[in-house]
Amino acid sequence: MPRTLLCLARHGETNWNIERRFQGQFDIALNARGRAQAAALAKELAGAHFDRVYSSDLRRALATATPIAGVRGLEVAKTPALREKDDGVWQGHTHAEVQATHADIYPNYLTRKPDFAAPQGESLEHFAARVRKALTQIAKESAGETVLVVAHAGVLDIAWRLAAGKKLDEKREHPVLNATPNWIAYEDGKWSLVDWATPEGRAEIAAPWDGRALPRREAARALIVDQDEDVLLMRYAGGLTPHFLALGHHHFWATPGGAVMEGEDFPSALRREVYEETGLTLLDPGPVVATREFPMEIGDDWHQAVERYYLIRTERFAPQPRDLTEEEKIHVLGWRWWSADEIAVSHDLIFPEGLEALLRKVSK
Repeated sequence: MPRTLLCLARHGETNWNIERRFQGQFDIALNARGRAQAAALAKELAGAHFDRVYSSDLRRALATATPIAGVRGLEVAKTPALREKDDGVWQGHTHAEVQATHADIYPNYLTRKPDFAAPQGESLEHFAARVRKALTQIAKESAGETVLVVAHAGVLDIAWRLAAGKKLDEKREHPVLNATPNWIAYEDGKWSLVDWATPEGRAEIAAPWDGRALPRREAARALIVDQDEDVLLMRYAGGLTPHFLALGHHHFWATPGGAVMEGEDFPSALRREVYEETGLTLLDPGPVVATREFPMEIGDDWHQAVERYYLIRTERFAPQPRDLTEEEKIHVLGWRWWSADEIAVSHDLIFPEGLEALLRKVSK
């Protein structure tokens, strides 16, 4: 069989990477640094010839692969088989949260126990078999060609082990870098390592927030869920970044809520915001079901966003905003109840990222 050359690249950075959050198969977008990394990868590979381009079907990988394919007039072959390992109920949580809540089994993850799987997740053995099958199929159907494959850190880890002859529980020598080319080959049914990227000598890709002490912006947000397990989202205008405007977005959907004002704590801010935006009076703010901390661009400025999401269960109602300022009246455009499935397939801009998965997790 002719030699097939595969260039493997991990997607660019996401906010969940910054937060050290288990992304797994949640469909999270690139952040500003990730988009810059994707552009840098396209430039680095400008002189490389590719016959085909394959990618995970998750948007962080597709956004990294598409510019490279586009300039060559190639279609991106999307495949779920190249998705990251499914980490079950751990997905959406930070490593620190998982370590605290699953202290008895988390060490199995750290030691790379091959048959271990997070609750409702995929074992390393099963994941490795999936990736091996997908890469071998790509190599066989691209025999004698040079192929670009854009996927995830876990996928590239398995590819490195295939090519280097390493076991699943052996320590990897170098991290899997975002948006960096790595090369392996497949010939006569065997994998070999051609070149694997290391951090040494590679320029860091800057983000707009690098080297800055970002002002902290605390916010309380409400996950208001009705009897059908649908969530209430408000439609907002204003505050969109140049990136989203360039993509044609002029409004977005988000959970009710907003910034914590001076003298408030998170629960009191939640009560005020929910009353103003929906007319709902909260006696109990409900449990915190998610937290976020990440750089957020608001207009042309950056803040360190610190968000808490509170679960509020109620019968479906028609929101009646109260006490909005004149500016808020301009920016609050409407509302709608959404199912998790509707969020998952929508092309609208919806925050927070991974909302459909969070909604499914809190569903009874």
